[in-house]
Amino acid sequence: MRLRLAESADSAFLIEMARLACTLEDRPLPAPDAPDVIALLPRPNAAVIAVDEDGRPVGAAWWHVRERPLLRGANGEALPELAMAVVERERAKGIGAALVEAVADEASKRFSALTLNVHIRNPATHLYTCTGFTVAGAGRGRFGVAMSRPLQPDGAC
Repeated sequence: MRLRLAESADSAFLIEMARLACTLEDRPLPAPDAPDVIALLPRPNAAVIAVDEDGRPVGAAWWHVRERPLLRGANGEALPELAMAVVERERAKGIGAALVEAVADEASKRFSALTLNVHIRNPATHLYTCTGFTVAGAGRGRFGVAMSRPLQPDGAC
């Protein structure tokens, strides 16, 4: 597995990853043009793509700042929110952790922390905890949990 920046040819894959990121448990995937999917899509050239040894995309992650942020920093600044998904057959292979670290590294250049919203029963909660996120309060939706991870700029302890 290797990581690379998203390219314009990845737009359909990013839509699929946004659909997966919007899905709760065993519910059907939302339509590609559903408002929740559209709102979650990354800015152009802002996503990190994980590809397998054959060059096929197997996961993606990015950060975005919502109009109504999940959490704010100590100075009141809107903090970025992580969005990510890994195709089901490739989960539990370290891809998610690599994607989280790549996005955290990029976000650390501009922000003091990275946040995310996760469904309370989402198995990825374990991944987020293992990559430095802690519960920071209630998230979006009835079963949402807000998590945050402090970020250190390059060279900081």
